[in-house]
Parts: sequence; structure tokens; C-alpha cells
Amino acid sequence: MHMSIEEINEKFDGEWIYAIDCEENDMGAVLSGKVVLHSRNRDDVIRAMGDYEKKVDTLALFQYAGNVPEGLG
Repeated sequence: MHMSIEEINEKFDGEWIYAIDCEENDMGAVLSGKVVLHSRNRDDVIRAMGDYEKKVDTLALFQYAGNVPEGLG
């Protein structure tokens, strides 16, 4: 299910996400996407991303959702 960045940040607050089929605006900012991976553990998402990167030919996004804790960014 496609979600806006605002919806993604709210639903997955405090987790790392990987979204595919992303849409962006004219400035290149991602507006929405389909979250296919999420975890509080960044390395879990990174390891699993490899399976998608071989199959997905669309704009993808990897980011921390919600407010980034001090020292993480």
C-alpha cells in the first residue's frame, strides 16, 4: 500500500524503513512509497534490502522514520 512520507513517519516512527515504488517531486524529495521492510535494527533492513535491489527497478528509499534521536543522524 502506498503511503505518504508523513504517514510512513507516523506509522514507523523509531524504525528504519525501506520503501519501493516511490514518487518524488520536481526537487527530488520523496513524497510517497510502499514500505516493504522495517525494523528498529538498521542492519536487519540493510541485509534484507539486497533481495529487493536485484528485483526492483523503481525509485527506492532507505531512511529512519520519525524524529531522529540525537546522535543517530
